[in-house]
Amino acid sequence: MKPSVSSITRLFVLAAAVATAGAAAAAVPAQAVGNAKNAACLACHKESLVEGSVHAKLACSECHAIPAGGETKDVPHAPAKAIPPVDCTAKCHRDDKRTQPGLSPSFYADSVHGQGYLERGEKDVAKCWDCHGKHNIRPVKDPDSVVSRQNIPLVCSRCHENMNVVLKYNIHAESPYKEYIQSVHGKALVTKGTATFAAVCTDCHGVHNIQGIGQVHMQAKDPATCGKCHVLIFDEYKNSIHGQQALKGNIDVPLCVDCHGEHKVAAVRDAAAPTAKKNIPDTCSECHARPEIMKKYGVPADRIQTFIESFHGIAIGLGDKAEASCTDCHGVHNIRPAIDPQSTVHSTNIPKTCGQPSCHPGMPEKIAAAKIHRESLVKQTGTSYYINRILFWALIVVVAITVIWFFFELIERRRRPKTP
Repeated sequence: MKPSVSSITRLFVLAAAVATAGAAAAAVPAQAVGNAKNAACLACHKESLVEGSVHAKLACSECHAIPAGGETKDVPHAPAKAIPPVDCTAKCHRDDKRTQPGLSPSFYADSVHGQGYLERGEKDVAKCWDCHGKHNIRPVKDPDSVVSRQNIPLVCSRCHENMNVVLKYNIHAESPYKEYIQSVHGKALVTKGTATFAAVCTDCHGVHNIQGIGQVHMQAKDPATCGKCHVLIFDEYKNSIHGQQALKGNIDVPLCVDCHGEHKVAAVRDAAAPTAKKNIPDTCSECHARPEIMKKYGVPADRIQTFIESFHGIAIGLGDKAEASCTDCHGVHNIRPAIDPQSTVHSTNIPKTCGQPSCHPGMPEKIAAAKIHRESLVKQTGTSYYINRILFWALIVVVAITVIWFFFELIERRRRPKTP
């Protein structure tokens, strides 16, 4: 029985495919092939070389699993839509969460990205290959790696600077990368090239365990996260009235990001920084000018207003950089209640605080004991109250005399005969 023309044609096609696969195998370095089965894949997927990748020795089928019975006679595998998505943690990358907190890829499923992709089927949230690359995956410590420290901000910016993604998922930070590169962290990374210690996205938000903004104890806002780098400052903060309450989970107290900002953290010497001297009262007012919070903790709600009306506040408002601001008296990260003996504004410490070389050296204790936050409209404040009253009534009298004079002058002018 003679073979049909169609059979001969199929034979030639099969021979050509085998020859092409053999040529591809010869052209591809051994380390990129992984094993003999990769030759057939690379005959078609020439762009999928893994030479130099950490996966160079793996076979394609170890990641791209073909369903049972999916192979066909005409092509090495079933149509692409029949091949399940890559699951990096199915057989590999299953490190124990306890040995690698936050670093293990096992955390991905519970992260904000993993929940979006695995639970809700969102196709445009970050997946393993969106961050690490597809076939060109390199070790994290390799400078050419997509996820090396110096490249992390750019990788994250692919999505977080995309307004379509920002609006779709209601992400509160619209341009985190643009803000970051202007911050002290970003400048240290981009301009100074200090990638070994300059904070990048993953240092604050986590690696595979990135949380959404709705989390109560979000890692990026946790003072302990900042404390990994700013150790001495964190030691002061955690013993302050703010830090003690923050570490107990009190959501009313200020965290590092509330005073310094999130992505655009600026140096104190930067005039636009919320922690610059002239901006300190405004920064503190975010909490201390809110009556509902101050009443809750028994703190007078007039502290910002009375400071602004004081000599120090007026001088700072006029641009004087030498006058005392909130932090000069109460401390920066070590703020404590006035009744605490370790507080810089405790009655026994006031002379030392006010008598700093840059303020009022040699100030007598009696003068140092004078109150700064005084409401001038309250009689109990004494001299300032009476001076305020005298000035107020003096102004009333002057205005009244002026109005009376104007009234009589107007009448007198109307009585005068008009000159021809």
